[in-house]
Amino acid sequence: MKILAVVAVIALFGVFLAVLILNRSPGSNLGPEALMQPVTEQTPPANTNAAPAAAKPATGDKTIPKHFTLGKDSLSEYGEAEFNHDNHAFQNYSPDGKSPVGCVECHHTDQPKSALKPPLVTSERNVALTLDTWKASSQKVSQCRDCHFQTGNVPEGKEMPSATYTEGGKSITKDLNNELAYHINCNTCHDKAAALRPDLKKKAGFATTKDCLTCHKKN
Repeated sequence: MKILAVVAVIALFGVFLAVLILNRSPGSNLGPEALMQPVTEQTPPANTNAAPAAAKPATGDKTIPKHFTLGKDSLSEYGEAEFNHDNHAFQNYSPDGKSPVGCVECHHTDQPKSALKPPLVTSERNVALTLDTWKASSQKVSQCRDCHFQTGNVPEGKEMPSATYTEGGKSITKDLNNELAYHINCNTCHDKAAALRPDLKKKAGFATTKDCLTCHKKN
């Protein structure tokens, strides 16, 4: 009986030792408290290959207009003209038809001063305006009439911009009112596109310098 008692004591001591070693092993969490805790999984690592979410401007412009009116309240014999901003900004409407029209082609003040070419002189942005820089910025995009006013309707404290260029072999200076500013941008681009892609002249709604009533509604 003594021998059996000694064996039992040794066996119990061995079990106690085994439990103690397991509890103190690195990374082990098998103590009584651990058995009462629910099993949880670690949060999986972020997917570094996922596309970043598009940035949104904190303030300023919230949306890009798809259509708007040029020459609003026109005083000339030719009335207003509708402009499809969505097509020009996102479809291949460059003169060669290979890319969208760059923002600064029209919004010429929204680029660094170092990027300006004569006769442009005004810069209102430190980086060139693109869809991405617009999303990341809180700065509003200037409208054409913020600088190019209607003739006879110049706000107090403002000046109408002017430009000197050659026309008919003569150097002339003209006020860059909204009508002339629109015509310079639109006509120059459309005339160049027609020269590069003559088939455009057959496209409904396409106009060149000579096709006033294609864009304008006569007053």
